[in-house]
Amino acid sequence: MADTPTLGDDLKRLEDIVRRLEDEETGLESALELFEEGVTRLRSAQARLADAETRVNQVLKDSSDGGTIRLVPLDE
Repeated sequence: MADTPTLGDDLKRLEDIVRRLEDEETGLESALELFEEGVTRLRSAQARLADAETRVNQVLKDSSDGGTIRLVPLDE
């Protein structure tokens, strides 16, 4: 499990990939490989964030004591 990248690892790598894709010296084959890796890392990050949102919503639901809790989507 130690080899599994964290969300922070994915985000740092995505930043690096974007920088390399913006570099005019990056060849087509390298750019395609970077793009594929970027898509994989992005999907991983999105899945982690969706899981975290689900967990937060569950904690809020479980901890409500009859009061109203307003859930707002993170992308607003």
